Amino acid sequence: MDLGLKGKRAIVTGASRGIGRAIATALAAEGASIAICARGQDGLDEAVESFRAAGGEAFGDSVDVRDTDAFSGWVESASDRLGGLDILVSNVSTRVDPARPDWWSETFEVDLHQHVRAFNAALPMLKAGNMPGVIFVSSIASVLTQLPPNEIAYGAMKAALTSFASQMATVHGPSGVRVNLVAPGPIFFEGGVWDQIQQHQPELFKRASALPTLGRMGTPEDVANAVAFLASPAAAYITGANLRIDGGVIRTANF
Repeated sequence: MDLGLKGKRAIVTGASRGIGRAIATALAAEGASIAICARGQDGLDEAVESFRAAGGEAFGDSVDVRDTDAFSGWVESASDRLGGLDILVSNVSTRVDPARPDWWSETFEVDLHQHVRAFNAALPMLKAGNMPGVIFVSSIASVLTQLPPNEIAYGAMKAALTSFASQMATVHGPSGVRVNLVAPGPIFFEGGVWDQIQQHQPELFKRASALPTLGRMGTPEDVANAVAFLASPAAAYITGANLRIDGGVIRTANF
């Protein structure tokens, strides 16, 4: 199926590895031009080279998404370099050590505030774009009431992100801007959270691996394929949706 992404102009944040990189790869493979950002320039350079080798136009810059001026300025300059903006995938996330005194405030900055910042910075360009779409990468932690102690703040921010995205879908729908979320469950990739848990907490990893009804943890590509669809004209009548990508971990009716 041709998703109609050829010639689209996309920003993907946090795209040097893991889910973000898989999303950028999927969009580039469909013919979109890509601008990516992350904290480390080396990882960005390697990712950009892989996109270009596949025939796509791409560039990436190191930027701190917590820095309002720097991040907002990068979104604007990236849009200029792309020649406009049709797709924003706001993906950056982290796990803050709960022993830090700024645990809640830092989690707020990275797992909620920077998403708001990205959306607000991109909105003027998106309104001028071609069938524009925004996808926020959330988590099933947003609906769980029993989380590991170190993820309490994380879950709360993902719930707030779901509310924000849903409101923006309503507010900006009349302007033609679609806003959706994806909520991944346990996603395994080398160097990721679940890779670390597998190495250091094998029993927890074993229990978590048994939770999905499909019998496995997800891959970054599982998330990326869904995001590419939601970003595309093939999903032109979908907005305000929160798509679970969890292999059936959450066993409730998803009304």
